[in-house]
Amino acid sequence: MAYPNLRQAIWLLALLTLIDVGMGMLISVVESISGEPFGDSNYVMGLAAIVTFLLILSFVSHRTGRRWVSLFRPAKSHFDWRVWPCVAISIPGIVVVIHELNNALIFVFPIPESIQEIFQSPIRNGTSYRSDVFRGAVVAPFVEELLFRGIILSGLLSNCTRNYAIIWSSILFGVSHLDPWQLPGTFAGGLVLAWWVIRTGSLLPALFGHTLYNFIFTTMMHFDIPHFAVSDDPNVIVFNPWWWSTGGAVLAALGLWWFHLISKRTRHNALGGLLPSDVQRKPV
Repeated sequence: MAYPNLRQAIWLLALLTLIDVGMGMLISVVESISGEPFGDSNYVMGLAAIVTFLLILSFVSHRTGRRWVSLFRPAKSHFDWRVWPCVAISIPGIVVVIHELNNALIFVFPIPESIQEIFQSPIRNGTSYRSDVFRGAVVAPFVEELLFRGIILSGLLSNCTRNYAIIWSSILFGVSHLDPWQLPGTFAGGLVLAWWVIRTGSLLPALFGHTLYNFIFTTMMHFDIPHFAVSDDPNVIVFNPWWWSTGGAVLAALGLWWFHLISKRTRHNALGGLLPSDVQRKPV
């Protein structure tokens, strides 16, 4: 049986959270000694995220007896090149849809003032655009794709059905962000990313899509982009015109539909690339 199954994946995320807390405490100690606000630096926090991931990777390697490289079987690059424009078309539409989904959720369930600071995006803290791109559009997609689609999804695929693996890896992906108001959006995004990985047998389309999504999000948080207005008060919601939201949904649907047409001929062969060679996949 391949690692991790669902229970092991949950414990793996618990370990990730514990290491994150430990890294935060360590940074706080260094801050108190040096007097420098390292915790406000995206470069420091980005490097801390990489160190945390490397520790998780070492744990998984020790737990499974496998080398680091072998943990990322779905990192192959041989798939239909037309996948790239499909992902590039889908992501802007998905950004619009998830942005409106998050707005609707906050409109119905406003974030209490007592906890707004906890769930406030680091981008709202006045950090530089370049550092936000480094942390949000470089480090985060790399770490999260290797963990959630490279390790967790692959393990779940060898222990349960395909749909079960997609759904649970997406739930864990959403929960890991520790923000209830982001959960529907991150869950929906996780479904798409997992589907892309399974259909192509590669992490690369999901990595590209995740990077592009975070880059667009980071950019709209920094600059005044029409229909992507972001207020300093997270409870101040500005809904977009119906035609903008509809256009985003249509764009996302077109990109995903095109991806489906291109990838459906090779999906069965691609799925085999996600599984360790010594593991028999459960029937779908």
